[in-house]
Amino acid sequence: MIFEHCPDGIVITDARGCVIESNASFTRMTGYTVDELFDKNLFCLWVANDGRTHYRTIRRSIAYTGYWQGEVSPRLMRNYMHRYPLRINAIRNEQQKALALIWTLSDETRLPEKQRELVRLAHHDPLTGLPNRRSLMARLECMLNRPRRDTPSAVLYLDLDGFKQVNDTFGHKTGDNLLQAIAARLSARLRHNDMLARLGGDEFVIALERNSHEDAAVVAEHIIEQFQTSFELADGNIVHIGASVGIASLPHDRIGAELLLDRADRALYAAKRAGKGVYRFFESSRVEDA
Repeated sequence: MIFEHCPDGIVITDARGCVIESNASFTRMTGYTVDELFDKNLFCLWVANDGRTHYRTIRRSIAYTGYWQGEVSPRLMRNYMHRYPLRINAIRNEQQKALALIWTLSDETRLPEKQRELVRLAHHDPLTGLPNRRSLMARLECMLNRPRRDTPSAVLYLDLDGFKQVNDTFGHKTGDNLLQAIAARLSARLRHNDMLARLGGDEFVIALERNSHEDAAVVAEHIIEQFQTSFELADGNIVHIGASVGIASLPHDRIGAELLLDRADRALYAAKRAGKGVYRFFESSRVEDA
């Protein structure tokens, strides 16, 4: 009874991903009926559309941690355009062998409006609407749990060059408008599977998925180039500002998200010392010039 009337969409599958049972909310949210899903493999139905690399990432996360969380792509949901959060939990026996999987789609649209806003604010920066530090750290932990050889990734730490002068010259309202314009410009030039987050002040972080060392350098160059064009703000001010970037590639050894972010921050500090408007890589005990 509770399973059937739960507002979240729930599917129970065997360890392979073949559907055993689903509830009415899952049908409402995805458009797939119980009969259509029965004995179908959800990995084939959903994940395979994003490629085998994505499939292996999810499988390995479940094997290593007992769960995976992310989002269901709208194009896999029968004309439903809402991007629901998805979590897959493994049910294991005493030998830690997976017996079944529970797939849960969280229906945040059914929360009261004030509660939805609290959920949004807990994970997003109120000024720019970008993911905040909490969301970023969750993404970094997920990236760090993946096998490095299959999913090379990187973290880019951005700091604006001369932001204090903008605030002092034009005022904090213009500074806020500038941060919003920067967030919009950077977001428009990133891939859908990358994350741009604002940590606060004039600091932004980009989590680059499946990017090599060389790819990360190209992205950093493009970011710096984007700041060569002035920002025309909503209040009528035209602002010229630059950016410096620190880059930390995901290492092969196991580290935490905080240490990874600290490495990118140290590389950013080296970029600032080098004269600003440049990027630097972090490499083990030293910071490499780019």
